[in-house]
Amino acid sequence: METTTKTFDAVAESRKWKEAVARETEGMTRDEVVAYFDRDAVNRRFQSALERSGQLETGSTSKA
Repeated sequence: METTTKTFDAVAESRKWKEAVARETEGMTRDEVVAYFDRDAVNRRFQSALERSGQLETGSTSKA
């Protein structure tokens, strides 16, 4: 059996995401938190993050 080196740690990434969201939503009202997690708003933030990181290719986005 061949062993492979782990290149992606899903648990660590999940924890980083959770901590980032906690920082961003700290002090928000319940309504603001609900708006934060609105599907369209999440998609806009994700697309913006991709654009900032240079990973977004023109015309390669799909709408869920």
